Amino acid sequence: MIEPRDLKDALVSLGFEPKNSTVYQMFADVDVDCSGNIDFEEFLTIATEERQQKDKRSDVDKLFRLFDDDRTGYVTIENLKRIARELGENVNDDDLKEMIERADTTGTGRVNMDDFYNIMTK
Repeated sequence: MIEPRDLKDALVSLGFEPKNSTVYQMFADVDVDCSGNIDFEEFLTIATEERQQKDKRSDVDKLFRLFDDDRTGYVTIENLKRIARELGENVNDDDLKEMIERADTTGTGRVNMDDFYNIMTK
C-alpha cells in the first residue's frame, strides 16, 4: 500500500515536481475506499495521467516555440502574421488582433506560454 508521502516521493523520482496539495488531491481522487492508502494499480493510474499531462505540455511548448520565432517568450500579432503567410492564409489584422485578445489573460497584447497552453488544450 502507498501513502501520500510515498506517492510524492515516487512522482519526484519520475521527474515530476508535485505540490503537497496536488499530491493529496490526486491521492483522494483514486483512494475510492477512503482507506488512506492506495494500491499499486491506483498508483499506476496517477503516474500514467501525470505522464500524459507532462507529454502534452511538452508538445504544446514545442508548438509555442514555432510561433515564437523571435524568442521573446510571447506570441504577437507579428508572429501570427508570419504563420498565416507561411500557411498561405490571408488573415486580416483585425482577426489576428482578436485571436491575441481572446488568448491574452494579462492584457499585454501578446500571448505567453501559459495562455497559449490554455488555448491549445481547451
